[in-house]
Amino acid sequence: METRANFALIGAFAVAVVFAAFGFVFWFSGASQTAQYKTFELHFNGSVSGLLRGNDVRFNGLKVGEVTQLAISEQDPSRVDVLVSIDRKTPVKTNTRARLEQTGFTGVAYVSLTGGTPGAEDLRAKQGETYPIIAAERSEFQNILENVQKLSSSATDVLDKLGKLLDANSQTISDTLKNTEKFTKALADNSGGIDSFIHDMSEISASMKPLPARIDKLLAAIDPKKLNSIATDIAGASANLKNFSSSGLKQYEQLAVDARKTLETVERAVRSLEKNPQQVIFGASPALPEYRGR
Repeated sequence: METRANFALIGAFAVAVVFAAFGFVFWFSGASQTAQYKTFELHFNGSVSGLLRGNDVRFNGLKVGEVTQLAISEQDPSRVDVLVSIDRKTPVKTNTRARLEQTGFTGVAYVSLTGGTPGAEDLRAKQGETYPIIAAERSEFQNILENVQKLSSSATDVLDKLGKLLDANSQTISDTLKNTEKFTKALADNSGGIDSFIHDMSEISASMKPLPARIDKLLAAIDPKKLNSIATDIAGASANLKNFSSSGLKQYEQLAVDARKTLETVERAVRSLEKNPQQVIFGASPALPEYRGR
């Protein structure tokens, strides 16, 4: 009987030690964590690239918790549902907002909490919600990621089109390069002539520089009255040309018509003399009477 009592005491002691160990572990990690932190839910529309489980949750730049779960929403595939564990002392209000930020352009992503006014109510889970939901906003980081993705897609399309264009016009491009090579070679072979041409043009330009000053001197040497007289004569000549073009041309056109009619009359007279030369002496034959039937 004494031996069986000892076994019972040893077994009870072992069970007590095991329960004590579980209790210590639960107190050290589980119970204290559960009592200190509170779970919230975030809904992000679009990509949350770079955000991992265990990443920080910061409020006004201070770490107040961490990401505990990420999953694609079952209701909306474009949405990512994120669970975060936040210190209960953190003032999460109904007007607190969550954004996805990043430490540097290539750094680690984290959830940033902002906003929350002193008079606002504490955020609590509504009916049908498992956890309180913090409204999430698009951040500059998400906009940059989206723009980079769009830019990358556009650059890929442009490169594809450029590759097809080069493939379709490879022979033309090759011929153009050959012609360019010939042209540059011709320029190199005639570099002496080009230098001479540039030198000649430089001399011509230098010789023309004093020309405006000489023209000014020439105009200054002419009597202004003569210049006015020349201008008046040019204006009169212009007026005469205008009158000639309006009325003189019509007169010359009428004269040409009359001359053409005169030549036609002379031509008919010559033909009549060739047919009947006697009409010069005896005159023209009388015209035959015209027969009119009854």
